[in-house]
Amino acid sequence: MRKNPDMEHDDPNAKRLMPKKTGEIVWKFTKPGTFDFSCLIPGHREAGMFGTIVVK
Repeated sequence: MRKNPDMEHDDPNAKRLMPKKTGEIVWKFTKPGTFDFSCLIPGHREAGMFGTIVVK
């Protein structure tokens, strides 16, 4: 994501939600590490829709 912050794709592991709605994605990590995530809709990352997952 850091290399391509404007990347967009149609991914079955993504959720598109209407404003003020919530959703859930269950992801099974197979190795430890630090992983960045963000909303891929243009402007949403800049608006704060991003984070980091730490898997131990």
